[in-house]
Amino acid sequence: MSSASRNQAAQALEEFQKALVRDQIVTGVGLERALQHARSAGIELQDALVSLGLTDEQTAYRTLANAAHLPFADLTALHPSPLAQHLVPISVLRRHEVLPLAVDDKEIRYVTATPYNVEADRAVSMSTGRPTMAMLACRSDLLKALATNFSHSAHPSSGAQPSSGRPAVSPRPSVLIVDDEATTRTLVRLLLERDGYRVLEAFDGKHALDIAAADDVDLFVMDLLMPELDGYGAILALRHQERHAATPIVVVTTEEGPIVEKQVLDLGADDYILKPFEPTNLTCRIKAAFRRQRLGA
Repeated sequence: MSSASRNQAAQALEEFQKALVRDQIVTGVGLERALQHARSAGIELQDALVSLGLTDEQTAYRTLANAAHLPFADLTALHPSPLAQHLVPISVLRRHEVLPLAVDDKEIRYVTATPYNVEADRAVSMSTGRPTMAMLACRSDLLKALATNFSHSAHPSSGAQPSSGRPAVSPRPSVLIVDDEATTRTLVRLLLERDGYRVLEAFDGKHALDIAAADDVDLFVMDLLMPELDGYGAILALRHQERHAATPIVVVTTEEGPIVEKQVLDLGADDYILKPFEPTNLTCRIKAAFRRQRLGA
């Protein structure tokens, strides 16, 4: 943990302890007892308070959220979005006990029971290619939500998709840009070649299928609105090919809204970016897609 994160965590704990006594949630003696129990049991103070019956879990975690200046998430009334669930590998969820809640082009919001956990924050950011915003929830609610919303068989990184029979990522990964706009293809090609990828180009979905059949492709950057064969049809066709059943597909399009998002995810896309896009956003999402593939291998 960085020194800044350690300072934030220490300050939040100090404010939490002051608030517990100030708001008459526990006495000074009760707080000391809880601190001793937390140290001996190797658990967080908020969980020690609940374990000893000094306060209820909602009160403990809401007080901690206020002290840490984090939003409190009532998981009985909130449900993760499909894209947020899709983007964070199950290995990250289990290791760090985090729940991805909502996502857009700018950030991903996730729930934790431990404020300022820099390792969890970095893992969520790296797997999604987005900045993060943490929210705090009761640990029991968080664990219940993880068990309810994520299972090994249902999560996209769990290995449920068929293997392509090729290495997940080649020494110099190849990316096929599928877009009928030559200007967009040129911009994306320059960005990706700068990052060391081997770049191929296709002007529509049918052209993309022809290239994918003849050449190795490790990831597709796919527009949706194209002549001859659009992106929806191309994604569907690729997912029915054993060779590309699990190859990452990042959709980049002007089409927006929850219906479009659901459609592309149901077809098998791995991420969804709106045009016009920031160059760093695109390159971060592509790197994140490759990282998720490695974590799910």
